[in-house]
Amino acid sequence: MTALFTIAQRLGTWLKVYLFEDSGKASSTLITLPAELLTEILKLLAWKDVLQVRGVCRFLAEATKTRYVWANLVNEHILANPIPPRFERPIETYSSQELEHLLLLWKSADRGLEASTLQPSRERTFVGVRTGYGVRTGYGPNGASDKLIHLIKGGRWLLVAEQTGAVSCYDLDAETISGVRLIPDQMEFANNSRVLMTLDYATHSPVLEFTIALSLQDGAPWEKPLTSIRYRRTVKIWRVGVALDDTRHVVGLTATFLASVPHRPEIRGVMSLSLLGPMIAFTSITDEGTYAFVVDWTQANGNSLEYPWRVVQWTMPQGYIHLLPDSRLLVASGDNFSLCDYSITPETTSLPDPPRYSFPVVWQVEGYTCMKGSSCFLNKSTVRVVLGYDLTLITVSFNNTSVSNELPNIVQLPQGSSRFFYAQTFLGHKHIIAMDTRGYMTIMSYTSPGFATPGNPTDVFRKYTLFNIPAACEPHLDEDSGRIVYVIEQRKRGVLDHTEFSVLDFAMIFKP
Repeated sequence: MTALFTIAQRLGTWLKVYLFEDSGKASSTLITLPAELLTEILKLLAWKDVLQVRGVCRFLAEATKTRYVWANLVNEHILANPIPPRFERPIETYSSQELEHLLLLWKSADRGLEASTLQPSRERTFVGVRTGYGVRTGYGPNGASDKLIHLIKGGRWLLVAEQTGAVSCYDLDAETISGVRLIPDQMEFANNSRVLMTLDYATHSPVLEFTIALSLQDGAPWEKPLTSIRYRRTVKIWRVGVALDDTRHVVGLTATFLASVPHRPEIRGVMSLSLLGPMIAFTSITDEGTYAFVVDWTQANGNSLEYPWRVVQWTMPQGYIHLLPDSRLLVASGDNFSLCDYSITPETTSLPDPPRYSFPVVWQVEGYTCMKGSSCFLNKSTVRVVLGYDLTLITVSFNNTSVSNELPNIVQLPQGSSRFFYAQTFLGHKHIIAMDTRGYMTIMSYTSPGFATPGNPTDVFRKYTLFNIPAACEPHLDEDSGRIVYVIEQRKRGVLDHTEFSVLDFAMIFKP
């Protein structure tokens, strides 16, 4: 086998020389090789070279369509990425043509997002369900925005939550985009009701699978009596997977109800939400203050209000939280952000005594106002997130290990074009999207794993300002497919009339 591999390597080099110097000779020589050996040679080539071989003759064109060749190229792409692309179904069910399409889509997306002139190759707009309480607004004048929209990894599916707790699903690969109800209404419509949605991907699943947590509140937190049936606060948990047709192709998503966690009377309003495995974290206003809580939803499932929780940290109504592996919780609010190990916080059924209670932390950084946060990106070694408020956004990166207490690396993002600066951000593996309050969307790409060094913080960033749409908000990016989705709130006399969704494709490949 080793001898065969050495021969294949030499033949691969020989093949590239002949292809680019004398294609006729290569063709007449290679057609005499056994198919197995020719496949081994093609497997050694880069994807661009495979496509060039396809243009030599009909015989070689058929050889380049061998599934083994494209499966190997797809596997190489996956191994080279710290966050591998996610397959909708088992990879063994993909044909050679489908694997080729996927790889060319990924490569085209990279080139489209890194082009010197950033210009989408396709743009579409469709009308979707109303997003309810307003994507930009929350409780009070400085409230955090509701998380009502999620672009699922892979870029095909867009989930939108409504004010009734219903969730609609949109297939962005379809010629005509229309919504399908994935999760039904879970409460009655009310002007002061509030919904938050967060996801947790099943990272060890070979196919697309994730869990949804929906925080449902049918009354504002300042309204009483809180024990009334009219003012319920509940978290509903759903598992979502793919629906296959007879040919084992994905035609939709399916949702299965898992659990319902009723909030105890002390919880007046959920301000932010995070889900990871059996644990759910949230920040909430109480009569004693605002805290970050962690609950095992598998134990709290049901109608009982006596389940235990962990009161992990004091925070503010505009706080941000994100659950991390190894029992860690990132909490940001006020003028600091901290990393907590909630496993050392005892479970209890009461609230802490604020004057005499201090919360243990792994580390805490003071002096940064953090009223908002982006999605959290993490791989085996690093956690990254964007924190801050309208005028100042910072990138924060730190070790993704439970045994490290090393302080994070902090870098300020380049200034925005608007004096109001960035209203919302989205963080990916290679890009940051920041949208200011006037609707300017700026895409920044960075090369350093830690964003940049403190001594030279912004040289690593490339900036592109795409357009100015005052009603635009909630940008989302799927880097694998090169697809960006954002919301356009269409209002009449200040009242939300309908919601439009704009889809930008930066890849050149759209359908297999």
